[in-house]
Amino acid sequence: MLLPAVVLGLGVPRMLLTGDYAGLHGSAAWALLAAVAGAGAALALLTPVVPALSRRAAEVARMRHALRTHTDPGPDLRARLDLSARRVLRLHWMGRAMPVLPAVLLLQAEWDSPATSLPAAVVLVAGYAALALWHRRRTLAAARWVADRPGPARPAPPVPWWEPWLGGRRLLALSGGYVLLVVLVTLLAR
Repeated sequence: MLLPAVVLGLGVPRMLLTGDYAGLHGSAAWALLAAVAGAGAALALLTPVVPALSRRAAEVARMRHALRTHTDPGPDLRARLDLSARRVLRLHWMGRAMPVLPAVLLLQAEWDSPATSLPAAVVLVAGYAALALWHRRRTLAAARWVADRPGPARPAPPVPWWEPWLGGRRLLALSGGYVLLVVLVTLLAR
């Protein structure tokens, strides 16, 4: 039930400041924001009713608890948690981007109406600060898990070919290639 609150808590202030959401402007952006929050709320409401969703939510809750408390989640979830913790570590760089996102949005903001813009800016910055704190705690828990996995000794799960592209120099190269492609397309479009 937290996902709709996060979507609205970060989306509404963004809309009030910039007037856009996910590349859309005006009423289309508001409609998309409402649809995303509505889909998250519908999923949260269906979870206790649909057995497959309920089972999945219980497994995720057990995995989150095991990661946070550094305890063995049981034989059925060990391998999944080992894999999940390793991927969280690969994505640790996202925490460094957290302060940049609200700064960019604040620079793009339309400050015509301070009565609306200032509270929206405060909520946006507080929301991203909370998100960054959550991400940091989760990354530290994942690092602790990967360094010392609770439960019986077991081999590390295999690394698929695409996973190293989630972080490090490969991601930097991929991002740089994307930026160059955007610049090239922009220059050719003129």
